[in-house]
Amino acid sequence: MKELLNVWFLPVLWAALGSLGFGLLFGMRSKKLLYTALGGAITWLAYLLAVHLGLREDLSYAVSACIGTLYSEVMARVHKAPVTTFIIPVNIPLIPGGYLFYSFLGLLERNTRQFVDRGKYALGVAGAIALGIFVGTMLFRFIKEALGLFAKRRKAH
Repeated sequence: MKELLNVWFLPVLWAALGSLGFGLLFGMRSKKLLYTALGGAITWLAYLLAVHLGLREDLSYAVSACIGTLYSEVMARVHKAPVTTFIIPVNIPLIPGGYLFYSFLGLLERNTRQFVDRGKYALGVAGAIALGIFVGTMLFRFIKEALGLFAKRRKAH
Protein backbone atom coordinates (compact mmCIF):
# COMPACT_ATOMS: atom_id res chain seq x y z
CA MET A 1 0.00 0.00 0.00
CA LYS A 2 2.86 2.37 0.85
CA GLU A 3 4.48 1.64 -2.54
CA LEU A 4 1.21 2.44 -4.31
CA LEU A 5 1.06 5.77 -2.52
CA ASN A 6 4.74 6.77 -2.88
CA VAL A 7 5.51 5.37 -6.33
CA TRP A 8 2.24 5.95 -8.16
CA PHE A 9 -0.33 8.19 -6.47
CA LEU A 10 1.77 11.02 -5.03
CA PRO A 11 3.99 11.56 -8.09
CA VAL A 12 0.90 11.68 -10.32
CA LEU A 13 -0.75 14.12 -7.90
CA TRP A 14 2.34 16.38 -7.89
CA ALA A 15 2.43 16.26 -11.70
CA ALA A 16 -1.22 17.32 -11.82
CA LEU A 17 -0.55 20.20 -9.44
CA GLY A 18 2.50 21.29 -11.46
CA SER A 19 0.43 21.36 -14.64
CA LEU A 20 -2.32 23.21 -12.80
CA GLY A 21 0.21 25.83 -11.69
CA PHE A 22 1.43 26.38 -15.23
CA GLY A 23 -2.17 26.55 -16.41
CA LEU A 24 -2.72 29.37 -13.92
CA LEU A 25 0.48 31.02 -15.11
CA PHE A 26 -0.89 30.97 -18.68
CA GLY A 27 -4.15 32.56 -17.52
CA MET A 28 -6.38 29.53 -17.98
CA ARG A 29 -9.76 29.61 -16.27
CA SER A 30 -12.48 27.22 -15.09
CA LYS A 31 -12.72 23.78 -16.67
CA LYS A 32 -9.59 24.21 -18.75
CA LEU A 33 -7.53 24.24 -15.55
CA LEU A 34 -9.06 20.97 -14.44
CA TYR A 35 -8.36 19.38 -17.83
CA THR A 36 -4.81 20.73 -17.78
CA ALA A 37 -4.19 19.14 -14.38
CA LEU A 38 -5.73 15.89 -15.61
CA GLY A 39 -3.45 16.00 -18.66
CA GLY A 40 -0.36 16.47 -16.49
CA ALA A 41 -1.43 13.50 -14.38
CA ILE A 42 -2.02 11.35 -17.48
CA THR A 43 1.35 12.34 -18.95
CA TRP A 44 3.28 11.48 -15.78
CA LEU A 45 1.31 8.26 -15.29
CA ALA A 46 2.20 7.30 -18.87
CA TYR A 47 5.87 7.91 -18.05
CA LEU A 48 5.70 5.82 -14.88
CA LEU A 49 3.93 2.99 -16.71
CA ALA A 50 6.45 3.06 -19.56
CA VAL A 51 9.36 2.82 -17.11
CA HIS A 52 7.55 0.11 -15.14
CA LEU A 53 7.04 -1.89 -18.35
CA GLY A 54 10.79 -1.81 -18.99
CA LEU A 55 11.11 0.85 -21.70
CA ARG A 56 14.37 2.76 -21.75
CA GLU A 57 14.13 6.05 -19.91
CA ASP A 58 14.52 8.23 -23.01
CA LEU A 59 11.88 6.24 -24.85
CA SER A 60 9.60 6.52 -21.81
CA TYR A 61 9.87 10.31 -21.98
CA ALA A 62 9.10 10.30 -25.70
CA VAL A 63 6.08 7.98 -25.32
CA SER A 64 4.63 9.98 -22.43
CA ALA A 65 5.16 13.28 -24.30
CA CYS A 66 3.38 11.76 -27.29
CA ILE A 67 0.44 10.72 -25.10
CA GLY A 68 0.35 14.15 -23.46
CA THR A 69 0.38 15.78 -26.89
CA LEU A 70 -2.48 13.64 -28.19
CA TYR A 71 -4.48 14.55 -25.07
CA SER A 72 -3.65 18.24 -25.60
CA GLU A 73 -4.71 18.14 -29.25
CA VAL A 74 -8.08 16.66 -28.30
CA MET A 75 -8.63 19.09 -25.41
CA ALA A 76 -7.74 22.05 -27.63
CA ARG A 77 -10.44 21.01 -30.11
CA VAL A 78 -13.01 20.34 -27.38
CA HIS A 79 -12.40 23.71 -25.68
CA LYS A 80 -11.79 25.65 -28.90
CA ALA A 81 -8.41 26.86 -27.65
CA PRO A 82 -4.91 26.97 -29.13
CA VAL A 83 -3.07 23.68 -28.68
CA THR A 84 -0.14 25.40 -26.97
CA THR A 85 -2.36 26.39 -24.04
CA PHE A 86 -2.67 22.69 -23.23
CA ILE A 87 0.49 21.14 -24.65
CA ILE A 88 2.95 23.17 -22.58
CA PRO A 89 1.44 22.72 -19.10
CA VAL A 90 0.51 19.08 -19.78
CA ASN A 91 4.13 18.22 -20.63
CA ILE A 92 5.69 20.32 -17.84
CA PRO A 93 5.96 17.33 -15.44
CA LEU A 94 8.43 15.73 -17.85
CA ILE A 95 10.96 18.58 -17.65
CA PRO A 96 14.12 17.37 -15.86
CA GLY A 97 14.38 20.38 -13.55
CA GLY A 98 16.73 18.74 -11.07
CA TYR A 99 19.23 17.81 -13.77
CA LEU A 100 19.12 21.32 -15.20
CA PHE A 101 19.68 22.80 -11.75
CA TYR A 102 22.63 20.56 -10.90
CA SER A 103 24.10 21.03 -14.36
CA PHE A 104 24.20 24.79 -13.96
CA LEU A 105 25.34 24.45 -10.36
CA GLY A 106 28.27 22.47 -11.72
CA LEU A 107 28.95 25.27 -14.17
CA LEU A 108 28.91 27.89 -11.41
CA GLU A 109 31.13 25.75 -9.17
CA ARG A 110 33.46 25.01 -12.09
CA ASN A 111 32.72 21.31 -11.76
CA THR A 112 32.99 20.41 -15.44
CA ARG A 113 32.13 16.75 -14.96
CA GLN A 114 28.86 17.53 -13.15
CA PHE A 115 27.98 20.22 -15.68
CA VAL A 116 28.57 17.94 -18.67
CA ASP A 117 27.02 14.77 -17.21
CA ARG A 118 23.86 16.41 -15.91
CA GLY A 119 23.59 18.73 -18.91
CA LYS A 120 23.92 15.84 -21.36
CA TYR A 121 21.14 13.97 -19.58
CA ALA A 122 18.87 17.05 -19.53
CA LEU A 123 19.46 17.65 -23.25
CA GLY A 124 18.69 14.01 -24.00
CA VAL A 125 15.41 14.23 -22.10
CA ALA A 126 14.56 17.51 -23.84
CA GLY A 127 15.19 15.84 -27.21
CA ALA A 128 13.01 12.87 -26.25
CA ILE A 129 10.20 15.21 -25.16
CA ALA A 130 10.49 17.18 -28.41
CA LEU A 131 10.38 13.96 -30.41
CA GLY A 132 7.30 12.81 -28.48
CA ILE A 133 5.54 16.13 -29.11
CA PHE A 134 6.41 15.95 -32.82
CA VAL A 135 5.21 12.35 -33.17
CA GLY A 136 2.03 13.09 -31.19
CA THR A 137 1.22 16.11 -33.35
CA MET A 138 1.84 14.22 -36.59
CA LEU A 139 -0.12 11.20 -35.37
CA PHE A 140 -3.07 13.42 -34.43
CA ARG A 141 -3.00 15.13 -37.83
CA PHE A 142 -2.84 11.77 -39.59
CA ILE A 143 -5.78 10.40 -37.61
CA LYS A 144 -7.76 13.63 -38.10
CA GLU A 145 -7.19 13.55 -41.86
CA ALA A 146 -7.95 9.84 -42.11
CA LEU A 147 -11.22 10.30 -40.24
CA GLY A 148 -11.98 13.41 -42.28
CA LEU A 149 -11.44 11.55 -45.55
CA PHE A 150 -13.60 8.71 -44.34
CA ALA A 151 -16.39 11.14 -43.37
CA LYS A 152 -16.21 12.85 -46.80
CA ARG A 153 -16.46 9.54 -48.67
CA ARG A 154 -19.42 8.47 -46.56
CA LYS A 155 -21.25 11.74 -47.26
CA ALA A 156 -20.63 11.42 -51.00
CA HIS A 157 -22.44 8.08 -51.23
